[in-house]
Amino acid sequence: MKKRKRYFTIMIVPHTEESTYSIRLPLFVVQLLVAFSALCLAGLLILVYSYMNALNDAREVQALRKINQVQQDEINTFAFETQKLIEQMGQIEILADLVAEKLGISLEEEEGGEDEDTSSTGEGGGESRLYASRSGERRVLDRAVANIEVLQQLIPEKAESMELLEVEVDKFVRRLAATPSIWPASGSITSGFGMRRSPFNRAVMKYHSGIDIAGAYGSPIYATADGTVVSAGYQGGYGNMVLINHGYGFETCYAHMSRIAVSSGQWVKRGQVIGYMGQTGLATGTHVHYEVRVNGVAVNPMNYMR
Repeated sequence: MKKRKRYFTIMIVPHTEESTYSIRLPLFVVQLLVAFSALCLAGLLILVYSYMNALNDAREVQALRKINQVQQDEINTFAFETQKLIEQMGQIEILADLVAEKLGISLEEEEGGEDEDTSSTGEGGGESRLYASRSGERRVLDRAVANIEVLQQLIPEKAESMELLEVEVDKFVRRLAATPSIWPASGSITSGFGMRRSPFNRAVMKYHSGIDIAGAYGSPIYATADGTVVSAGYQGGYGNMVLINHGYGFETCYAHMSRIAVSSGQWVKRGQVIGYMGQTGLATGTHVHYEVRVNGVAVNPMNYMR
């Protein structure tokens, strides 16, 4: 017997008095329509899901681009700042060389290893070592890394030089502080250094180991450099006298004071009041007799008075 075909009937019933309509479709057609609709719905859902994922991915890519741009700007800034540091270190090196030249020392001896290293690598010196940071063929990150490598090499070398320079500058400052350099009192010079006629007998020539500065009685007398008071008291013809040892072979003597303001063993600074002008000892008037001695030998004080 022949198998009967199965059908699916759709009836349309209007709300008016018109007659109803019916559509008779084979069952397999309905099944195909349902399957096709399900596929379309599934495809639509997949498309919507893909679109949402793509939208999220686009947002993430945009955010990553912004982050990447910020990082790139930071790397650019970093490369620029490291380059500035290298240039500033070059300026510091020039300044250090100038200071060392003024002090009469050489920093090149301490940096001999550096010259050997740079010559072996073919870089030759500070300017060529900056080539890595100035090359237009390298990316910014590569230049930043190269700058860091240069700084890692430069900083220890320059730190050693700066330590040496610091020691020498400290020595220079201490020697400068110990070198007589100011007038011991206000007034006018009435007798210079060297041979002169004796103020007590004009017919006799005598050696004068210092200079005489005349001023008002009781006016202050100042230490002309930092040092330690060796003696402070009455010393025969010198009258009330203060002797200061400044170190580095320097000594200064201040005589004929009316009153002494320091004591033996006391540390004094340049410009500190150590006594007051007077006429004690062998003196024909109010003044201070000032001597500068270098390694025990009296020298012309005018060479040490600004």
